[in-house]
Amino acid sequence: MEETSARRQHAVEFTYEWYEGFLNRLRSSGYEFGSIATPPTEGEVILRHDVDLSPSAALRMGCVEADHDVRSAYFFLLGSPLYNPLNEACREVIGELESLGHAVGLHFSTHQYWSGATRPGDEAVAERVREEQSVLATLAEAPLSPVSFHVPPDWVLGESFDGLTSTYEPAYFETPTYAADSGQRWRSAPPLADGDTAAAQVLVHPGLWGETDASFRSRVESAVTEACVSLGQWAVDQYLEEGDG
Repeated sequence: MEETSARRQHAVEFTYEWYEGFLNRLRSSGYEFGSIATPPTEGEVILRHDVDLSPSAALRMGCVEADHDVRSAYFFLLGSPLYNPLNEACREVIGELESLGHAVGLHFSTHQYWSGATRPGDEAVAERVREEQSVLATLAEAPLSPVSFHVPPDWVLGESFDGLTSTYEPAYFETPTYAADSGQRWRSAPPLADGDTAAAQVLVHPGLWGETDASFRSRVESAVTEACVSLGQWAVDQYLEEGDG
């Protein structure tokens, strides 16, 4: 009954206002905000952001956290069809996040390299991760060593890999409490609502949040629209402006 009451009390709206309240509740319950560079310990929560949809949304969330003296980690997807980390605008976002005190890491998609349920060899995975991390190192001042997998297949969850640190290995994913907002699932199950301060990792996707509440589908569609508008403007600037040769 008490757990049900707590869930109702903290019913989730995917707004920055709700997220600010969430940060305040974590702190008031006794949590300290830790670095994802090492697994969380008792009384510590680490905040991880997988930037799936929108770098601008990531920066907005990073500003919200900085306003509350919270530092977290933002993982960028190099192969995203919705944004290009090498683009000037995204490079600026990465730089601004780091200037706010946040860390930046690689959001690695196994789906770009392997399909099916069979786990590749550890060295093959580590080699691909290192290749992408070397690109990220040209964009970020101090990129993180841990890597966050994008839409992780079963052979990633709860598994360790020789040659790399994964945010889904047991010390990050199974030993601590793990709470993710994927698909906006928090609407029916608010995270860390019991007031406990067990070690925890919290995954937040910045693109699912906004000034006002909106559905998962709406957020995804908005990100697609944002990407299309940006691409369209780039094409006009590059190819259609009067005087271009």
